[in-house]
Amino acid sequence: MRKSNTLPWEYLRRATYKCRERSRCSIGSRNSTMSNTPVTEILTLTSNDAMKTTPKFQEAIELLRQSTLDGLQQMYWGDRVQQPGIRQWFINWDRRPQRSESTAPIAAQIKEKLEAVVDSPPTRRLVAFNPYPPTKCFAAPFTEVIISTVKPETDLNEFSKIVDASLEVCHDFKGCYGTAWGYVVGSEHAKEVVLLLGWESPEHHVAFMKTEPARITTAPYAEGVEDSTVFYVQSQDA
Repeated sequence: MRKSNTLPWEYLRRATYKCRERSRCSIGSRNSTMSNTPVTEILTLTSNDAMKTTPKFQEAIELLRQSTLDGLQQMYWGDRVQQPGIRQWFINWDRRPQRSESTAPIAAQIKEKLEAVVDSPPTRRLVAFNPYPPTKCFAAPFTEVIISTVKPETDLNEFSKIVDASLEVCHDFKGCYGTAWGYVVGSEHAKEVVLLLGWESPEHHVAFMKTEPARITTAPYAEGVEDSTVFYVQSQDA
């Protein structure tokens, strides 16, 4: 890790936007074996003009809400503050979503709606967050999302302790609503981890990053990952 006066998390923020967008597909898992683990589905949508000028996205949300897909819980969405052309759709499931013949028609309709408002296929991740559901993070005025690729040589048991420590110090800091984190499940590629932090404002986050606990606990995290994407979303109920 380079030595400088840059805060570890700010180093991530500047050098990040390199996250490898993987696992491109539509609603529903491609895997035939499913577990009962609660997950949050994160869809990343690169918007075109139709996202703002047509109701297609809201229609996709309504189709999913009215569907017979088992396990559907709360949904949230919001555009990235720094990149308003990218929309995030968060879907809580009490078990990993499963594609079947009965759900194929509704999945096809949702896919059609989304294809009308994006420039490229959506990126989909399933994350087993702890705690679940990560309600406090989405209840905050700003949700910070950190998506990192863990280095292949990183010991995941030790890294999990590092993540816990880096988030624990946030809880008593003014302006922090809550945190959650988890690994991306079912990925065929490198191990990814996603962190959620709820903030009153970006300024509260910046103030936290200037504290000694933040400096101490985020440095090991930065050492354990190859690259990260960091962004804010002002999420709203879908």
